[in-house]
Amino acid sequence: MKKIIAAITICFLIFWTGRIISVNQNPPITTYYELGDILDCGDLEVSFIESHLDTPEQFKERFGVESNTYDGEHKVISICISATNKSDKEADLDKIFDFLECGFEAPLWANAIDPEITNQINNFGEEKLSPGKTRKIWYITEISKQCYKESTWNHINECQFYYILTLSPQKIAVRLKV
Repeated sequence: MKKIIAAITICFLIFWTGRIISVNQNPPITTYYELGDILDCGDLEVSFIESHLDTPEQFKERFGVESNTYDGEHKVISICISATNKSDKEADLDKIFDFLECGFEAPLWANAIDPEITNQINNFGEEKLSPGKTRKIWYITEISKQCYKESTWNHINECQFYYILTLSPQKIAVRLKV
């Protein structure tokens, strides 16, 4: 009986060790892009145009929209993505918007886009994107001082921020210049 228990224990340890090694040898893949890069997504061509880290006053001046989700001190981060329909059919703007929508991240921080502000800026008058046409889409989120220590907040402009397009099957991250 002791031999059977020992054999089962050894098999379990070998299996568990193999599993740990397997997981650690296959880390998640992240592909990084820079502003100005172009991503070919089949019928859709995506280019990353510009990004900003603004105070609420700068943001209102740039877009004409209030950013008041947070009480207290905060900043607004944004990215402009250009989407071109390369197919011979009209593309649904809602599907393009959903495909490109995910969120922002930095070391020790991540946040989804703010749908209210994003929708105010991206006034989609038409429902479709015609073949060969290009549309600029802005994605916005806010960063609250409450999420950071004072020393980190004082150097928030030096932080490296990313816009994340998709997480599966491969994470796509765009380095923002703010």
